[in-house]
Amino acid sequence: MHQADLVIKNGNILTMEKKMPGAEGRASALAVSGDRIIGVGEDKDFESVIGPGTTVLDLRGHTVLPGFNDAHIHPLLSANGLSLVNLAGVKSLEEFFARLKDAAKETPAGQWIEGSGYDEGLFKEGREPTIEELDAALPNHPLYVTRACLHVGLANSKAMALFGITPDTPDPQGGEIVKKNGKLTGRLCDAAITKVKSVIPILPPDQLAKNMGRQSRLFNSYGITSTTEMCMVGLDHDLPLWDEILKNELLTVRVAAYYQQDMYSKLLDARLPIPLGNDLFRIQGRKLITDGGGGSGTARMSAPNLHDGKYGISYFTQEQLDEMVWEAHSRGHQVAAHGIGDVAIRMILDAYKKAQERLPRPNARHRLEHCSFCFPPLTERVIKEKVLSVMNPGFLYYFGETHVRNYGEKRVSMEFPFRSLLDGGAVVASGSDCPVTDMNPFPIIYSAVTRKTAQGLECGKTERITAYEAVYSYTAAGAYLTFDEDKKGTLSPGKLADMVVLDGDITKMDHEPERILETKVERTFLGGKTVFERP
Repeated sequence: MHQADLVIKNGNILTMEKKMPGAEGRASALAVSGDRIIGVGEDKDFESVIGPGTTVLDLRGHTVLPGFNDAHIHPLLSANGLSLVNLAGVKSLEEFFARLKDAAKETPAGQWIEGSGYDEGLFKEGREPTIEELDAALPNHPLYVTRACLHVGLANSKAMALFGITPDTPDPQGGEIVKKNGKLTGRLCDAAITKVKSVIPILPPDQLAKNMGRQSRLFNSYGITSTTEMCMVGLDHDLPLWDEILKNELLTVRVAAYYQQDMYSKLLDARLPIPLGNDLFRIQGRKLITDGGGGSGTARMSAPNLHDGKYGISYFTQEQLDEMVWEAHSRGHQVAAHGIGDVAIRMILDAYKKAQERLPRPNARHRLEHCSFCFPPLTERVIKEKVLSVMNPGFLYYFGETHVRNYGEKRVSMEFPFRSLLDGGAVVASGSDCPVTDMNPFPIIYSAVTRKTAQGLECGKTERITAYEAVYSYTAAGAYLTFDEDKKGTLSPGKLADMVVLDGDITKMDHEPERILETKVERTFLGGKTVFERP
């Protein structure tokens, strides 16, 4: 073994490598050369590789894990959100409008005001604002705000006029322009949002690139070293934008990108190979959105929601979905399909099954994003048909009360069937879905372990998992979902030196899970280089 660039010693190193000795693969030291780990073991094992140029870090017993891998997230949308009015955590309509009015004071009349992140379930009034209230509060600006779930938007009358939406405008397939007594309410759902977003001016590419640099550093501050890009901005300049980000070395987190319908078609037209890219940024596969969201009450369900008695929204017919899955599957591409409601999940599983029957691909690794209301026997199908799942237990932590209001305690108790799938041998990863929720992994891990909301509401005990399993889902499982298990996700020789140092061992906190929420990131490494250090 040659001289190391970095040696970590006196640590509590959890490799998450199940094949290593010990049930949890613990060690006290590791060595790095370049961007790769060259050895994992005990302190004494690496004395011979320490030389004049070696950085030696004594961790004083702190815990080392593989860098967190957020398996379902929207980095560019999150970066764009850094320049919008932040409505996350707002507790009342008064506070909601106060933040928007503050932005309006700094914005010339006639220019757009755009906000994001509100959840009316947190409002003391228990409802969204009406279009009349939106008009009265911001009479001189077109206004558009996005709900935290990203499946609902609110617009005032000036914005609706610019969108070209009138009371006579028909609903698009997979969306709804909500009306009451024949009048617009300002509420737009799912595909209706995608129809209007192109009207709103976007940030200049150079500003969005800089925001992505800021966003990368935020990821690192939470120990995140790998992400997916589950919804690109959707513009023609997406790839040039990523080129700008990479060229200026603004990216300090690895990204595996999944393109949606229009952009995926452009890749096919250009005859670009998929996957395409490198260990830092790669186009990985195709993304499909099949239904709405749980918080918005638009998930496609077999029974109506309790909020307005509706069954939710389907973006596609089964035949359309079958064809889009086949288009990717037949080319050897991976598919990542958004499925919240039980009907949507069944449609996705049916489409995957039909594609596999036409052309068996044992290692296709098609993904079920969210896997929310995956009730039996759908769970058995996920296991049997070897579909990979990404869950977002953070939805329960942040929005559990809203989900219960929409779907009732019984259905929510079965939401995100983590325990059932793991017991059946399925591969399940975790993601924040940021900016839907905060990117912070610790509330998400806490929620997977406790099934509790931030307010303390318990959302079903039977699907709880252990802290170790929750960490595994945030590290090794995420790497497997992007075909990267030989490169990252565990700490073993030959793998990328992506690591996070924590002030406590969260895998030992099952009996005092509140400590998970208090855990701090001390340092984050990407390829052996420090990209975050706690002040």
